[in-house]
Amino acid sequence: MHSMLNLASFAAGFASGVLWLCAAWVKVPTALGSAYGGVIDGLDEMRTGFRKQAIWNSAAAVMTAVAAVLQAFAQLA
Repeated sequence: MHSMLNLASFAAGFASGVLWLCAAWVKVPTALGSAYGGVIDGLDEMRTGFRKQAIWNSAAAVMTAVAAVLQAFAQLA
């Protein structure tokens, strides 16, 4: 039981790292331009990039929490 929990904790931790790597690969445009009337171009693309990063980061944080809980149970077993 102890080794199974450790293996599951390792797998969750590895998955967390992969998910954070995916979040790092999301491209967020940084070049903003101003259009006629003071409207800033590029905000929609930036918002979309940040939203994609937030989704990947949230999944990675959940996997990190799962890994920590599994490790705690492995220590108790």
